[in-house]
Amino acid sequence: MVVPLFLLIIFFSLTTFIANATQGAAWGRVEGINGHRILELLDLREENNLATWYSSILYFIVGIALILLGWGNSVEFQISRLSRFLFQLAATGAILISADEVASIHETIGKSLARFTNQFLLTTPMIDTRFFWVIPFAPFALLGLIMIIYQLHQLIAKMPNPNYWQRQQAYIALWAALLFLPGVFLSELMEWYLVNIKQFGTVITCFEEMFELLGMYSLFICVMRISKPYQL
Repeated sequence: MVVPLFLLIIFFSLTTFIANATQGAAWGRVEGINGHRILELLDLREENNLATWYSSILYFIVGIALILLGWGNSVEFQISRLSRFLFQLAATGAILISADEVASIHETIGKSLARFTNQFLLTTPMIDTRFFWVIPFAPFALLGLIMIIYQLHQLIAKMPNPNYWQRQQAYIALWAALLFLPGVFLSELMEWYLVNIKQFGTVITCFEEMFELLGMYSLFICVMRISKPYQL
């Protein structure tokens, strides 16, 4: 699964960048087929299309992989109850985010919070946009990510009888996840600033979607590299 998943990430990232570059272009019909409409089906920024379907699948696969660490047992795999609970929480969270990729629950909640904030607390330029969810959710997501990264780092350090390259692969995947996943929130805030404050469009949203896929893919690789020596 490692190679096909990565190739699909490259494919959907490219189609998203192409869709952004050709946005608003005059597309002619070729034998009744609208070329840009096809790109919209492969655009990670859109909702309920093939690209978001793949994104949802990737989150689900990561959740299934984390189940190995949250509920798996073997002679070599001995962790604390707290560590096991954190992995169980992470597995559940990844599966729930998989559903959210299709249902856009976080964006809906973010818009509701923005309207509430604007009506009862203060006026915010984020009103009626899809960016407000970052403020309430990002701190918890980043805290959870740091805790999971730490737990995975501990498991890599204590791998039973690993060869050098096996451990290095796990470390590389771990640090890649730590690089890409926080980049999702940073990209979202940068996009909000450019769209709402500077009043012009940006390609950052394409990078955001790519970072999201690469981050989850890296997390999947890390978990699978860890699970093998622990015989999970």
